[in-house]
Amino acid sequence: MMNKPALDQAFKRAAAAHKAGNLAEAKAGFERIIKAVPNMAQARFQLARILLEADDAKGAVIHLEAARKSAPKQPPVWQLSAIALGVLGDTARIDKFNAELRAAPIPATVKSDIAAKMKSDRPAEFGGAPKAEMDALIAALVRRDGDQAFDIAQRLDTAHPGNALILNALATAYELKGDATAADVIFRKAIRTDPYAATVRTNYARYLSEREQFLPASQHLERATQLQPDNPKLLIMWAVALCEIKQARQAEEAAHKAIELSGGDPEAKLALARAQSLNQKPDAAVALFNELVAANACMPRALIQRANHYQHSGDFEASNTDYLAALAQKPDMTELFYQIAVGRKFAADDPVIPILEDRAKAASPDGIDVNIAFALSKIYEDTKQYDRVFTYLNAANATLDEAWNPDRYGNFENHVHEIALKVDLQKVAANSPNRANPILVTGLPRSGTTLTEQILAAHSTMTGVGEALWSRAALHPVMASKAAADWTENDLTAALNTLGSEYERMARQDFPNAGRMVDKALGNHEQIGLLRAAMPDARIVVLKRDPRDNLLSIYKNRFAAGSLKYNTDMRALAHYYSRFLKWLDYWQDLWPDSFHVLDYDKLTADPEGEARKLLAYCDLPWEDGVLDFHKSDNSVRTLSVYQVRQPIYRSSVRSWERYADELAPLFDALKEFGVPLPD
Repeated sequence: MMNKPALDQAFKRAAAAHKAGNLAEAKAGFERIIKAVPNMAQARFQLARILLEADDAKGAVIHLEAARKSAPKQPPVWQLSAIALGVLGDTARIDKFNAELRAAPIPATVKSDIAAKMKSDRPAEFGGAPKAEMDALIAALVRRDGDQAFDIAQRLDTAHPGNALILNALATAYELKGDATAADVIFRKAIRTDPYAATVRTNYARYLSEREQFLPASQHLERATQLQPDNPKLLIMWAVALCEIKQARQAEEAAHKAIELSGGDPEAKLALARAQSLNQKPDAAVALFNELVAANACMPRALIQRANHYQHSGDFEASNTDYLAALAQKPDMTELFYQIAVGRKFAADDPVIPILEDRAKAASPDGIDVNIAFALSKIYEDTKQYDRVFTYLNAANATLDEAWNPDRYGNFENHVHEIALKVDLQKVAANSPNRANPILVTGLPRSGTTLTEQILAAHSTMTGVGEALWSRAALHPVMASKAAADWTENDLTAALNTLGSEYERMARQDFPNAGRMVDKALGNHEQIGLLRAAMPDARIVVLKRDPRDNLLSIYKNRFAAGSLKYNTDMRALAHYYSRFLKWLDYWQDLWPDSFHVLDYDKLTADPEGEARKLLAYCDLPWEDGVLDFHKSDNSVRTLSVYQVRQPIYRSSVRSWERYADELAPLFDALKEFGVPLPD
């Protein structure tokens, strides 16, 4: 307990730290004050401001709820509460707040001002900025003239500070100028300034989607649709983002509503067809795709989406026909050549080959297109022209050059280790109320994870869900909401319990009629102990493969920009593989037998023997049909789309031997990082 002089001094120090921009020191100072004097509304108010700046709206809302109870007559507490609730987007809490606001002992004018600012259908407010200048700003943005837009937006923000729409334009100007970091910061500031402006959230969601950050984009679009529930354009955008994160059931619902509101907008139909394809409704999806193609609507995207559907379903001939038709309409979409290449095995006389070779010969002085380079390297391997493969592989990877940062990854490792040691994970598991029992298949890309998922999904009691993102989304509050040092044992235990229940909620939302699920999520080897503590009935299967074959296969394939970062450089590949092995050692030491290691090379040598061990670990009775997975009509949406339509084969084992000379830098790096190699 602090006496009043000590309390005053502590408050002054924390406030000074906040003013100086030292948020960590200020946050710690106000937290100490609140621990000593829990009902001090002023400290909770200041801490809520800091938490909002740190994008912790939920934490801010909790402190402001307490502040309203301690100081119900203070208008600033109610005003900041409205902002924090808007940023959080929790409709139940907003409804409760509105009821409290009506009875609040604050001036009626303040109440009406807060209520007006919480309305989503109010006219656009430019904070007194001249219409002519706003028109000029919008015109510059439409022209994509980043420099002029920035000059106007910065001038307007200085003259009319605190206006969300001006900040929204300033963020877009930063984006056009190529400053993604500043754009992101200003977008977030715009949302904090007016969290009830659907336009701001929608623009930020667009920005995130273009950078393939579909999970946060979908969250902002969900909030935007809550603010404007009858806006079909927003519903279409949300449906598309939901498809990207495999939330197929929600996507289907949003697309249906958009069709109803728009009277049959083709874009809404395209979103619905894609959602139905994801949601295992192939007949409905194809019917809609066919309707759009026949009407020449949403082209060539309708053709491409139909091709994707066919490819994922195993109809490679139909997918190739559609991809080529789309290329005839838009020849610069070279990524479709790569899709064609990974979707089938090529013969030397395939008519696509000379098309690609002509494209390669006509390459610009800056270099060959990476999609064509990856496609040709795959084709030359299919046709056994091994001496030509690395000419294109090295060129493609050099162009991408992702630049993995091992120091940053080391910080991430330390963060996970610190969290894992905050509690007794096995004790958390023993007392967990969660009964979710998925089988989580993980490992490095190209290590056999898709094959394993398909074997398990072929079991009569299992439902394969592909690469769901539920574990990533559920883990995020544990991994990113605060520094490891800030977790208490009780808080972390509660967060792990929430992780498990949130995973199950998302899984049941997307697959309400499924039994037990097999979920393939690359990267979960980094959080094995946390996932087992959160879901003690889950089973975690980690794939291992000869590092020479595994890393060669990664190097040979193109991944989404920024998704791996280590995949374009042989030394980085070796370094990351060494860290993968250390993760397995770490979790085995901390929680023995918390996962099952499945060796890909042993699986391909003895499919039944290894599959029996796998099913036994997962508490599944043996069924002969699991080895006939390639006859299944399950949709597959990975780079292994062609391979898993074949029976188990061993032709990729020791494939590195064909390229021993070209892979010498990889072998040297594996030795440098102490990675043991099989005989």
